[in-house]
Amino acid sequence: MWLNPDQMNSLLYWDNPRDSGIACGSVLVCLLAVRYISLISVIGNLSLALVTATMSFRIYKSVLAAVNKTQEGHPFKQFLDIDVTLPADKVAEITDALFNKLNSILAKLKSVLLVENVLESLKFAVAMYVMTYIGALMNGLTIVTLVWVGYFSLPRVYRDNQKQIDEAINPLKSKLDDLQAKLQSALPASIVGKKEE
Repeated sequence: MWLNPDQMNSLLYWDNPRDSGIACGSVLVCLLAVRYISLISVIGNLSLALVTATMSFRIYKSVLAAVNKTQEGHPFKQFLDIDVTLPADKVAEITDALFNKLNSILAKLKSVLLVENVLESLKFAVAMYVMTYIGALMNGLTIVTLVWVGYFSLPRVYRDNQKQIDEAINPLKSKLDDLQAKLQSALPASIVGKKEE
């Protein structure tokens, strides 16, 4: 039931377009549906469509077996045998990883908000200022939809055009690093948060 890293990369890089299309498309349809209809209606309608389709298929297979006088059994037998329980060790592992990430985010947020390092706090302030404009342009669901589409498209685009993208990004990254180093050296150590040795 859990995807290992190889399976996840296979989905994201579209190695098997059918599986990637199902994974990307189903969530994308749900996100777009929730944009226009309430979440409860979307869940209700999708569940109703699923149970109607499976019931119709089961009846069809039963009638077909009766007409042909065969004993095929349950058409969803292979899916009924799948174990869908969540293993306790995997849940504990995910929970631990989640809380470790949350604790590191909270520590970083405390550092930024209490101005432990001026440059980090300035970067955070600029990012939050940009976020106000993004928030004025679109809502959270639109951002989630764009992130989902990017999650399935950008890895493949980067892999196919890695050389050109790296050639375009590296000069910008080096200039940004130089600017940050200049700002760091121009500010006094007491403001930047460096410790005197």
